[in-house]
Amino acid sequence: MAFNYYTIIIGFLIGFILFLKLPKIERQLYKKAAKKISISVIIPARNEEANLPNILSDLQKQTFNIHEIICVDDNSEDSTFDIIKKFGVKSVRLNNLPKGWKGKTWACQNGAKKASGDILLFLDADVRLSENAIESMVSRYSINRKPLSIQPYHNMKKQHEFFSIFFNLIQICATAMSIPFIKRKIGFYGPVLMVSKALFDRQGGYETVKDCVVEDFNLGRKYNKKGIDIDLLLGAGEIQFRMYPNSFADLFEGWSKNFSRGSISMQWWLLVSIIAWIAFLTALPIELIKTAVKGELTSFILLAFLYILNVCVIYRTAYNIGSYRLYVCSLYPIYLLIFHVIFVYSVIAVFVLKSTTWKGRRL
Repeated sequence: MAFNYYTIIIGFLIGFILFLKLPKIERQLYKKAAKKISISVIIPARNEEANLPNILSDLQKQTFNIHEIICVDDNSEDSTFDIIKKFGVKSVRLNNLPKGWKGKTWACQNGAKKASGDILLFLDADVRLSENAIESMVSRYSINRKPLSIQPYHNMKKQHEFFSIFFNLIQICATAMSIPFIKRKIGFYGPVLMVSKALFDRQGGYETVKDCVVEDFNLGRKYNKKGIDIDLLLGAGEIQFRMYPNSFADLFEGWSKNFSRGSISMQWWLLVSIIAWIAFLTALPIELIKTAVKGELTSFILLAFLYILNVCVIYRTAYNIGSYRLYVCSLYPIYLLIFHVIFVYSVIAVFVLKSTTWKGRRL
């Protein structure tokens, strides 16, 4: 029993350290005296008729003057292209997918080829921006000129969306962004990436990760290996998104398509730390129930106290990365069970069946 207690305590400390630092994008005014920066916004879009009007409307309201907006219609089967034309932005229409490329990497690469701005800003179609969002990003970028990637605040409205909690948490610590004393961040976040066109072209664009499903994380790893420092932040109130608003089936398919691939791309020490933390999260409620059944009052009180502390740690992080409720964190074993199920399915689909799908396309 003592060994279990020690294991649980160590797991709690690992979880505490993994999420100690949560840097956010801050609303800032662009310094007019600084050199003018021209921004080319690139939006890869496949079957995004529901999301495109929102992001394009947000871009029209920006306080920062955008040089150009380029939407890339990635073989959509809905009215995506009609919406692009309606908003009058630049369009690229793809009718095929070359062998060896994934859809998003091909769309981003083609969008970048058409861009004429100094800085490329890749945005997923489901991202939402405050009026000051791009101005704040430009202000941040102008300080150090590092590639800037932002994980949007996950805005959720339906109960099934809360099952993303552990996937969202692991996404954050997998980049080492939230870990103190680690200066070099690892990988990019997928929804928002700002990088100079000169650097992007010099590093080969998306061609170096053309066959990757977890393309942005792996692109950031390529930059890491070249010794290029990157800047990672949370979206807070400036940049938000809704990942899988329609159904639990979409959430299941979305996370299972790439999460196991992403895990093997992590630094080994981060992967080991996350596994230890997940093991602790799994063991704690089991040990708590065991002590309750056996009537071991002292052990039950100690574990119950540790459980409450753990809920506080999870809630502190979850509150900062999405609209997660306290009851979701309090009942975390339910959401953790679904995480285990999706992750196991992802491993089987990716490495055994070698077949996953997303938006009607086999990956």
